[in-house]
Amino acid sequence: MPEVYKEILEALQPHLGPRAEVVLDEGLKRLGKRPAELTPKDGEFLLKGLVFRELQARLRPEEARRVVENTLERIREAPLALEDLERGLKRFGLYVDWPEVARLRALMGRLRQSPDPALLAEAKALLEALEEKQEEALLRQAKDLAHLEESLERVRHLGGPKVRRLESLLETIRQAHAEGVWAQAEVERARALALELRKFLESSAVRAPTLPEMVFETQESPPEASEDVFLTVEEASELEGELVIDLGPLSEEASQRIQALEVEEERRRLEDLLARHAHLLERTTVSPLLAEVQALLEAGTPAGERLKALEEALAEAEKNLRAEKRARLIQLAEALRALPLPEAAKAPLESALRLAEETLQEGGYPDLTPLEEGLRRLEEEARRKAEEEARLEEERETLLKELSQRGEAFAPLAEELRTLPKERLAEALPEIRTRYAELLKAQGESEALKAKLEEAQRALLALKPEAEALGLGEAVAEAERLLAEGKLPDLPHLQSRLAQAQAEARERALAELARLQVLAERFGGFGGEAVLKAIEEEKRKALPDPTPIARALQALRRKLEAKREELLTRLTAFFQKEAQLQGFESETRRRLKPLLAFLQGAKERLPLLGPKGLLQVEKTLNEAEGLLRELEREKEAAQAVLKEIGREDLEALLGALAPGEDPLARLRLPGVEVLGFLEDPLPLPKEPLLGLMDALDRMDQSLGLKRGPVAVLFGEKALVLAPKAGKTLVAILERPSLSAFLLELSG
Repeated sequence: MPEVYKEILEALQPHLGPRAEVVLDEGLKRLGKRPAELTPKDGEFLLKGLVFRELQARLRPEEARRVVENTLERIREAPLALEDLERGLKRFGLYVDWPEVARLRALMGRLRQSPDPALLAEAKALLEALEEKQEEALLRQAKDLAHLEESLERVRHLGGPKVRRLESLLETIRQAHAEGVWAQAEVERARALALELRKFLESSAVRAPTLPEMVFETQESPPEASEDVFLTVEEASELEGELVIDLGPLSEEASQRIQALEVEEERRRLEDLLARHAHLLERTTVSPLLAEVQALLEAGTPAGERLKALEEALAEAEKNLRAEKRARLIQLAEALRALPLPEAAKAPLESALRLAEETLQEGGYPDLTPLEEGLRRLEEEARRKAEEEARLEEERETLLKELSQRGEAFAPLAEELRTLPKERLAEALPEIRTRYAELLKAQGESEALKAKLEEAQRALLALKPEAEALGLGEAVAEAERLLAEGKLPDLPHLQSRLAQAQAEARERALAELARLQVLAERFGGFGGEAVLKAIEEEKRKALPDPTPIARALQALRRKLEAKREELLTRLTAFFQKEAQLQGFESETRRRLKPLLAFLQGAKERLPLLGPKGLLQVEKTLNEAEGLLRELEREKEAAQAVLKEIGREDLEALLGALAPGEDPLARLRLPGVEVLGFLEDPLPLPKEPLLGLMDALDRMDQSLGLKRGPVAVLFGEKALVLAPKAGKTLVAILERPSLSAFLLELSG
């Protein structure tokens, strides 16, 4: 494909000199593009408009036209290279449900048959949009993967086929992500499985004890029996019999945690739906359900069946939209077929209609607005043609009436005009009009001729500004020359050409607005909505001007780059601050962990992300910064508590946490808050613990049993006392973590 900017510049410099670059730079500003982004279609738009007017000011009209035509040939003559597009289509062919991929397949099918610069430009723009969309999808996948990794760490100790299935899915997702592939189906399955396991873990609790707030088990039985732990849980039958299940009522706090997990997952599902079906959200069958689901999730209530109903409504709306577009395409084809125009005039629109039908068959959603505009233009052309024929007949009748009143000298001319075939009127009338003026002059009727010339002069002056602006300066100059020679120009024909030029200018402007609209849609949520509104207002004008729209998009591009730099600065500062808190563990740190992994990947992808991707990074960064501030406060509070602990106890605690020297490392599960031996320093009051141990010893003696681990429940907390390594292990942990802790302890 030719370097359009370079080709045009080289063609213009011999005629415009240094002014050529100035003119092209102005054109680039109007289009909102850089030199490397200029397509042959853009070049044609500039050459026929801005460049042609500049050339007319320096060259004769025919020379200016010749320069433009030659330059157009230069930017069109290079062969179309499809290799990059073929590779792009192969890369994105996996995403069969993306409408953009369907459109690209349809375009490539057409380009393989016959080269078309306009379609090639569209395919390249589409490929660029797909690159951006894939980066956004991979960004969401990175976030999903980080959350799934964190969920796996929480539930891994449960074991069983479901956990192994989750591990397998995560391995598949990791591999796909490393290869730059969006594994949507695997992510969905992994999220559903992780949610089920998280709900299982959150609902697990030691069964209410029969002794005063105590549960204990004996370890005199064979090792196999040590796996028996009593839990409250639903749907645990698939966990390979590792757990003995007791189905009992959940506490209010456990129910709230499970509900929060469901709401979080449904919010993610809703975000995916909104991103996938943005073009359907305003439909009357969808918008009420969407508002209901959003309200429920905003209130922290699972949407459940309403979310499922929304998914079904979106699927139905998609079918209806496809049917509506197919019906409209049939209507457009029928209307085009009925137009009384030559087949050559209708051929471009027929080709565009076929391409739209192919796009629909491939699974895409063709934009019918340009096709409807094209049909309106052809309808207007047919109307102008009919009006031109009527005008020519009316002019014939008017001239015949005038000639019949002029006498015998004008009779031959009148007879010639009367017998002139209808199809030759447009060609012959200018000559007859000239001969009529010569006869008037020869017959001494100079006043009548003078009046006609003055009337034509006034009419030409009224037409001149707009005609020159639309590239008809050569026709205006020819009319002025005829008037100067005392001849009558064919102003009605000039008016007809002006109307046609206006229609063509409007079509070019609408085509440029359609291209800009695609760009504006990519800026959704980033200021693109205002630009889209301005585009709709511009389309309603008689002659739209894409220039302010292009400038607005250029401003959005600058804003995008500023946001990119801002996020890079914030991310750098965030990771520097986070590094200072390394080693401090808490539940907040666990919530922050998946966000860290996501933001690290996002920082690397930042140069590739579009507006939606940057907004996603900003949203996650805001959340992570809030958690980091919370973690800082927790660390400060922990440091304040540690100051109150004696030096000897503090050294013992630090020694217990030293890397490679922690004998209890495998018991430090999520939710374990205190862990140590009763015989060592502990941040707990020892007297009540010693009293409890004494009571348990007496109970052992009275029952004649050897005691194993003992759990004492305090609301949502649990105290565990267990013999280990000749000492008494002491742990305080969250109640949902108790079953996993006892399993690990018995293992």
